[in-house]
Amino acid sequence: MANEAYLTLEIHEASLSGEWVIKLADLGIALQLDANGDGEIKGDEINARKADIEDYLRSHLHVAVDQLELGLSFDRLLFGSQNGEDFILTRIKSPLPEQTRALGVDYTLLSELNAGHSCHLKIVWPDKRRNNAVVSAATGMQTFAADDALDGGFMEFLRSGVWHIWIGYDHILFLLVLLIPAVYQRTRDGREPASSFGGALLRVVIIVSAFTVAHSITLSCAMLDWIRLPGRFVESAIAASVALAALHNFVPTTAGGRGAWLAFTFGLLHGFGFAGALSELDLDAGPIGRTLLAFNLGVELGQLAIVAAFLPIAFALRRTAFYRIGVLHVGSALACLCAAVWFVQRAFG
Repeated sequence: MANEAYLTLEIHEASLSGEWVIKLADLGIALQLDANGDGEIKGDEINARKADIEDYLRSHLHVAVDQLELGLSFDRLLFGSQNGEDFILTRIKSPLPEQTRALGVDYTLLSELNAGHSCHLKIVWPDKRRNNAVVSAATGMQTFAADDALDGGFMEFLRSGVWHIWIGYDHILFLLVLLIPAVYQRTRDGREPASSFGGALLRVVIIVSAFTVAHSITLSCAMLDWIRLPGRFVESAIAASVALAALHNFVPTTAGGRGAWLAFTFGLLHGFGFAGALSELDLDAGPIGRTLLAFNLGVELGQLAIVAAFLPIAFALRRTAFYRIGVLHVGSALACLCAAVWFVQRAFG
């Protein structure tokens, strides 16, 4: 559940019901719920601020029909724990005009504190067709129509895959750290700028392919329930993989496709991270094989967009001191520092 929430809205004949799952740590920061400052948020502290929590949630979730906002009510606040993380679940209710065929959702939770926060949204219509999407403050008011809902949700899962890689800053940073030295080629004494764009492109293809194959393997294994790892371990290990990949860039002979083995080895861990996100979506919307294909294809398309933006710029700057020192060395050092902070937060936070 790292940096994410989960919202389900179910449409009935004349009413709306739903569930909203939010990390307790996120709400704790936003509302300073730890009243006694002992580093833990307990049930009595939540109950004492129940009205404040409901007001905060109500002000950051707006649902509308035909541009008329619904009056959402929060039935109760439930406290729970999953994969080592505490969360709050609240149930939502609202009257709804009969024969509603479209729903507008504006989600802004934590926008004042964390621009990267997002929410996996599922809308279930009376005929059991579903819309799946990722919403955040950046997406603004979005309208979801019953006519656009799919039985299998292929396009929705594809979009979710693209969006997950784009907001998955740890996945992006890992990939970029591996790609930074790809515009260099190995020499007997170390490395030098690549002589051709085609050669650099080939090395990038090898690295990205290794990462893709690896995370596809573990994503499939996890979603088929063949292998399961604790969420806290996976998220901590992903942070560690970013740090190790960044440190590897300081080895003088790190150039070309040398990052492929790192991409494959640590890509196996990243696959479990993707599985954690996918498991919170509506997996009953269609065959698991089609769902996996759609989500994984979305992840790959998101990766390709990142590579397409990065590689031409990196190749053009490869001979400059800015790239050699500022990007390769300073950039890798900052990436390692950032990953170390993530590791501490995820492993011990």
